[in-house]
Amino acid sequence: MEFFLYLTPEAKEIIQLALRANYQVTQNSTLCGNKQVVGYINDRTLTICLTNIKNTVSPVSYYVNETIYHEGVHIAQGCKGSVLNIQTNLDQDKQQSVLRSLKASNSSKTKEAEAYELEDKPEEVIKYIKRYCF
Repeated sequence: MEFFLYLTPEAKEIIQLALRANYQVTQNSTLCGNKQVVGYINDRTLTICLTNIKNTVSPVSYYVNETIYHEGVHIAQGCKGSVLNIQTNLDQDKQQSVLRSLKASNSSKTKEAEAYELEDKPEEVIKYIKRYCF
């Protein structure tokens, strides 16, 4: 998959942990038809919408990794079976991103807020996946 070319070491580790936790990893599936979607978790499948990232945001490598970190939070939440119960302190832009994500998914506001809070903290995402998935 082409998006592997953009991954940081932390994003590679999150992908490896996702695979160990029995998630499939795909790129550009049919649900990527919504051009605003850059990644999602559905039925234990992590999908990166690389075409949407390439066509809407820049730099591509930054947003591919941010998407992996964000979706990694949802993997940890899925393994735990609930929210992570972390403190969130989102700026106005990220609060708007939460609302946009809720329109495109069946997630909860708390789950999305946690994912946006941690999407720039890959080491914490890795810690939560390890804690709740293994």
